[in-house]
Amino acid sequence: MTKRYVHSVPVQRIWDIEGYPTYFFGDDNELYRITKRGELVRIRRSVKRYTQGYVLKSKFYSLKQLRLLLRRHGLTGHPTGF
Repeated sequence: MTKRYVHSVPVQRIWDIEGYPTYFFGDDNELYRITKRGELVRIRRSVKRYTQGYVLKSKFYSLKQLRLLLRRHGLTGHPTGF
């Protein structure tokens, strides 16, 4: 039996993960996944041997690997004045 942690409080999306459009970090520094039903499921940090990280689509990413994939949500490469 798998426990599901469905988040009911609104969370502001801050960081997107490149290559994983349904995963994001919220303003509370927690990792979330948007399900097909539109629910937010909090992803818990896990430990593999001595390395902390997260499992995204059954692949483990350490915090160092994941940091390289983070992109700020909603920012474009264009200046705001144009």
